[in-house]
Amino acid sequence: MSKKFIGATLLLGGAALAIWSGLRSPEAPRGALGEEVSRRARSVLLITVDTTRPDHLEPYGATNVRTPVIAQLASQGVTFENASAVAPLTLPSHTSILTGLYPPQTGVRNNGTHFVSAELETLAERLLRRGYRTAAFVSAAVLEGRYGLDQGFEVYDDDLSKSRLRLPRMVPDRPAEFTVTAARNWLDGIEADERVFLWVHLYDPHAAYNPPAPYRDEYRTNLYAGEIAYMDEQIGRLLQHPRLRDDQDLVVSLIGDHGEALGEHGENTHGILAYRATMDVPWILRIGGALRERRFAPAVSQVDMVPTLLDALDLDFDAEEFAGRSLLRPLPPDRGLYAESFLPFYTYGWSELRTLRAGNWRYIRAPTPELFDLRRDPRELSNLALLRDEILHDLEGALSLFLDEVEGQAPAESRLDVDDEALAQLRALGYLAMSSEPIERSGARPDPKDVIDLHTSLERARFFLGEDLFAEAERALESLLRRDPENLAAMTELAHARAGLGKTGEAMEVVERALLLDPDNDQLLMTMASLEIDRGAVDRALALAESVTSSNPTHVGAWAMRAQLTARSGDREGAAVLLQSGRAAASEPPLLSALYAQLVELPDGRLEEAEARVETVVEQDPYLPLGWRLLGGIRESEGRDAEAEEAYRRGLQFTPDD
Repeated sequence: MSKKFIGATLLLGGAALAIWSGLRSPEAPRGALGEEVSRRARSVLLITVDTTRPDHLEPYGATNVRTPVIAQLASQGVTFENASAVAPLTLPSHTSILTGLYPPQTGVRNNGTHFVSAELETLAERLLRRGYRTAAFVSAAVLEGRYGLDQGFEVYDDDLSKSRLRLPRMVPDRPAEFTVTAARNWLDGIEADERVFLWVHLYDPHAAYNPPAPYRDEYRTNLYAGEIAYMDEQIGRLLQHPRLRDDQDLVVSLIGDHGEALGEHGENTHGILAYRATMDVPWILRIGGALRERRFAPAVSQVDMVPTLLDALDLDFDAEEFAGRSLLRPLPPDRGLYAESFLPFYTYGWSELRTLRAGNWRYIRAPTPELFDLRRDPRELSNLALLRDEILHDLEGALSLFLDEVEGQAPAESRLDVDDEALAQLRALGYLAMSSEPIERSGARPDPKDVIDLHTSLERARFFLGEDLFAEAERALESLLRRDPENLAAMTELAHARAGLGKTGEAMEVVERALLLDPDNDQLLMTMASLEIDRGAVDRALALAESVTSSNPTHVGAWAMRAQLTARSGDREGAAVLLQSGRAAASEPPLLSALYAQLVELPDGRLEEAEARVETVVEQDPYLPLGWRLLGGIRESEGRDAEAEEAYRRGLQFTPDD
């Protein structure tokens, strides 16, 4: 269903418009590209490149990484030199890319908790209605279909279970070659006279950087660049499919979702701060044979893509439906571009950040406002807020007017309940708070730029924990908590570090203190249960796990703990009942199926049933070591050593450190 946002485009008014001539760049003409484009129906290929800085691509001047495929694409179309993301996060940015609306209008402002409302209309829905064959192939769990971007796609391939044949990240993903192969296979079934809208999302440059050979060796001192070089090669594979290669009228839009800080402004990755390092994105647009080797200097946004494509395809649309503008038409001379970062608020209870870009000026609304002259200071190192207070005042006024309008019309934030495994993964990446709700603070919310080192310290501590360097993690977390004593994420990780050091009592004290701040936090309750097991209080652990399954029946870890402790007490029948209840409540998770084989079927001597069940488990989740260990053990117990060795070897492909 279409939803209009009247006046949604951010236009400067009043005093801000009066100073616009001083904001505009004289070398950035506002002319349109459409004079060279013949509007007509065409197939569309959308490639979104995750976490990719423009300055790491050859069309944007990169010399430290080879991207010949993207360079060739740029030579065949237009390169937008100043394209901006709406947020430094994957789901909010992709929602804006596919709807042409800003996050305050979509209600999608965070990964993992928000989803795209059915009230919003995606580009896929518009094209499907006009007879296009539509398909999407995504490469990371943060874009799974449950988050709502599957609207309008006949095929939405988010299956990440069988193709992560390298070190998995904290959020499940698949390398570009597998996503591209799936897309090529879909194209094989498309008739020559059918128009398509194909979206391919590639996640590879996301941390932790781990490119495959030969890029791992070639770029061993810059693995981030190696990921981009590998991704470029796979984009070439996609473009060489005959259905795409032979379509000379094809529209190709390659656009980023956000950048990567790589240490700029104290941020290592992305998601917290709102500087250009994470907000600038590449955007290259090829429309048949038009716009060859063109460069477009005016600032543009991800929200411009949908109206631009609809215009190129000669499809009627109401410009007032979008926050973006068709770049085939002249841009308003008084246009501003909005962006935001709400992750600091959702994760830590810090202040949210909102930005407005107007010509050469970029304003960041924060507890300490920032104003940058991008012509003289492209890396945003010199805050001119106090020196140019008249510009700051006018841009703040324009931003306030815009937000007053759109936030009064926007749908409410659509929140999604996700399972405990997904929550743990998103929290590990810093995408979600440890608390059940956004953290409340009695005083003013901290300015993210002033406390970004707390975020990077937590990232470093989590790395230590991943390497079992518990003492180093403990020191880092204790230092962090001296400055931010109510940081629930740090408290939870400190409990894990102390448990790893055998300091069970001290770990319990930390968890008890954290539960005073958030008594219903499932992860904290499960951490406490594990600590109770360590000190022999099994009944207390069982009670805690039962309280979690009562409030959250889909919590797989709690069902697993209850079943294991019940079986340990000798009550196999009780364990079987618990596992059956958990599997029904949590939609047959592979872990509980594996435990059913281990705790119920194998002790009963039902080896054939157990083996069949475990074979299904490893097919569903090849990254579950228990599944492969059980499969190998069953075969070994029957003297089938060669088959057992095969199972162990296959399991080690997925978890080489097990």
